[in-house]
Amino acid sequence: MEKEQIGIKEKVDKYIIILVTVMLFGIITRVVGLGQIPIGINVDEAGTMYDAYAIANYGTDRFGNIYPVYMINYGGGQSALYTYLAAILIKVFGFSLTVVRVPAFIFSILFMIFGFLLTKEFKDKKLAILVEFLIVICPWHFMQSRWALDCNLLSSMLLISIYILTIAVNKKSKILYFLAGLFFGITLYTYALSYIIIPIILLILFTYMLYIKKIKISDIIIFGISLGLFAVPLILSVLVNYGIIEEIKLPFVSILKMWTFRATEINFTNILHNILYLIKSMFTFDIDDYNAFPIFGTLYYISIPFVVIGFIDSIKKIKENIKEKQLSLDIIMTVNFLAVVMCNILIEPGISRMNAIYISLIYYAALGIIYVSGNRKEIFKFIIVIYIVFYIAFLSYYFFVYGKENINLSFNSEVVGVTEYIEENERFDEKKVNFRVRAIQPYIYTLIGSKTCPQEFKETAVIDRGAIWSYGRYVFYNNEINDDTIYVIDRDETSKEILVNKGFKVEEYNENIDILYKD
Repeated sequence: MEKEQIGIKEKVDKYIIILVTVMLFGIITRVVGLGQIPIGINVDEAGTMYDAYAIANYGTDRFGNIYPVYMINYGGGQSALYTYLAAILIKVFGFSLTVVRVPAFIFSILFMIFGFLLTKEFKDKKLAILVEFLIVICPWHFMQSRWALDCNLLSSMLLISIYILTIAVNKKSKILYFLAGLFFGITLYTYALSYIIIPIILLILFTYMLYIKKIKISDIIIFGISLGLFAVPLILSVLVNYGIIEEIKLPFVSILKMWTFRATEINFTNILHNILYLIKSMFTFDIDDYNAFPIFGTLYYISIPFVVIGFIDSIKKIKENIKEKQLSLDIIMTVNFLAVVMCNILIEPGISRMNAIYISLIYYAALGIIYVSGNRKEIFKFIIVIYIVFYIAFLSYYFFVYGKENINLSFNSEVVGVTEYIEENERFDEKKVNFRVRAIQPYIYTLIGSKTCPQEFKETAVIDRGAIWSYGRYVFYNNEINDDTIYVIDRDETSKEILVNKGFKVEEYNENIDILYKD
């Protein structure tokens, strides 16, 4: 008996050691150079960054709106949860790109933890650790954990919410049902597509659980009450943007009308195209190299057959689960998978738009690996070694190739720095600054660099058809030439010669940008 107990203890210790080792490896590789790679600041990341700064220091967004439930950003809107999390960190730790990227990093760790916990709740520890291992080495998960895109929080928040709901079901706890509703409600603030994905998931799961008598109507009501607490402001936001009610601006919250309402992106005429592009984006890459590298794909190309095998195996198990009236992880993962697919075939798919699907794909890949290896440990170990080799190759490419030069226009690495340089130099005081550089939404980077307060920006901004043409001392793409203006231009800009001929001095800021001015 004592020998059996020792054997069990050694096995438990072995699993704990493997679990902790995998987790630490995932954390360490993700935190290295967090503020430096990706190089520069993504345009959406910059929007979150400045709004978080404004919220932390002034209690408004960049346009002076008090605590919006949905950010205006560049006119089409941006979910608010990431901005408020970043604002809290800025308040505590100061304003920097690293600080703003920390929520993405933290939620990537939560994804690892709850991916393990959810699997362990229904399956054995071996499969749960394999799921966590695949999360840690997954290129999609690694890349989305290192920059501040609001919608990427959906994958983690939805996973956490589903886990709490399953615990509530298993423990029959009213408190946990209320807590699950709160978390699903908060998840609505991660991404607008959650307005479609979450109702689909809940409708299917609650209907099935009522059928198998795993849940009561009273449980759903308790869940719905807490969910409604967070859903109501967003419902009002939708009504505002459909023009049904007016904007709501209170001393403690703002529900705003977007300049462009993105519900028009839903299109029933492109479903076939969207299905094909969804499959491509799901496993390979999309138009943005900061979501996945073509050379590795989202999950590594070796995962595709495992995902297919695991999916088929899972569907077979679902048939048994329904027959036996069980709530299983296979049902949960497939419902999640279908909800994300249904949502993304109505819009132009992309990796970030379908980020909630990857926990299902990783789960299917784990099932496929177990199915293929069976009881043959040598095959299982061989597959794991191959994945480790791929991960090492991926890390090498990420840090030493991609990390050396990012030429994607969506990430700007210069406008913030040159703005700070101009602000710090007294010889440039009292002069207007005209930016003629290749950048998307250059004004947002100058707001970060100058730390202009939102009130000044709101009062001085010249906005036309959704574009910011100037604010304060900063002007963007204005062709006028004035002696009292500083010109920040790309080195190969054709207007540089004209300015030089008019007596402007040239100061080389770096290898790409020149500053032209007159004393």
